[in-house]
Amino acid sequence: MAASSLGFEAQASGVFLNANGDVLTARHAVTGCASLYVVKDARVVTASLRAVSDETDVAVLATALKPVLSAVFSRTELPSDRSVAVFAEAYSRLLRMPDRARVLSNAMTVAMTSPNEGRDLQLLSGVKPGASGSPVLGVGGLLLGIVVERVAGAPGTAEAVLLQSGNPAKAAGATSVRAVSSSVIKRFLRAHGIDFSESDAAQISMQQSPAARAFTLGVGVICG
Repeated sequence: MAASSLGFEAQASGVFLNANGDVLTARHAVTGCASLYVVKDARVVTASLRAVSDETDVAVLATALKPVLSAVFSRTELPSDRSVAVFAEAYSRLLRMPDRARVLSNAMTVAMTSPNEGRDLQLLSGVKPGASGSPVLGVGGLLLGIVVERVAGAPGTAEAVLLQSGNPAKAAGATSVRAVSSSVIKRFLRAHGIDFSESDAAQISMQQSPAARAFTLGVGVICG
């Protein structure tokens, strides 16, 4: 899964939070690393841990990159009583997706029987290892959460498989994916004074591709 022409491989993914180049990713993908790098297109830069959550699987990296766009969080929670089409994919796979400008969705949220405020998102998705930290985007391009793990069976009933590269055979048959919700992430960012944007206004039209937006917002994350 080469992440750039320089031969670097991204084990995980991330998403730009703001114009400062801060990157949101999964905590498990960046803890215990001797060095950290972020890859965007053909550029690879060093990164450092800016904030790590003690309560959930999220972290923020500081980088010197200046993004073209940064993510906009959904201000309103997803409806929990019905499934909603979303897009989520690893940055390394987005690099090789020839039709990403035409992809409107590739996953669905799982309907819940109780309100979803402050809870994780459950998705039915085909994401592969390397997707940890990748953005979950709604049809309007708003950030709904980030992918953190793939589950071998029904949500909450089976052993989870972390979505870092390294064990693709074990993760290949799973279809249920857990994502940290936007409400949880926003509380974490506010607690650490990290800038982000939120809105209920769509960031792309119904005819535009969330996959293309995910590629613009996304980066590859390398644990050295």
